[in-house]
Amino acid sequence: MTDNYSYDSLLQMAPWKAKREEILRRDQQRCRNCGSKTGLQVHHRQYHINPATGLKREPWHYSNKYLVTLCDKCHKTGHQHYTIPVFKH
Repeated sequence: MTDNYSYDSLLQMAPWKAKREEILRRDQQRCRNCGSKTGLQVHHRQYHINPATGLKREPWHYSNKYLVTLCDKCHKTGHQHYTIPVFKH
């Protein structure tokens, strides 16, 4: 992950905003779980860690197959029920 930046600050950067918009367009601006059109977020289905540095990959450096549009309610519920897998890549 980019050194000296929090994950939240990475989500404010232009590369993530562009990737997020790409995923929202792909998913037709709807939650893929419930179909809601409000409170949309792009969720990482898994995280990848660089084994040499131990840092997570930047959020925009993921294949689109690992990203999905969820509404805030479905996103929160998912995090409460499931653990996001982490892989060393």
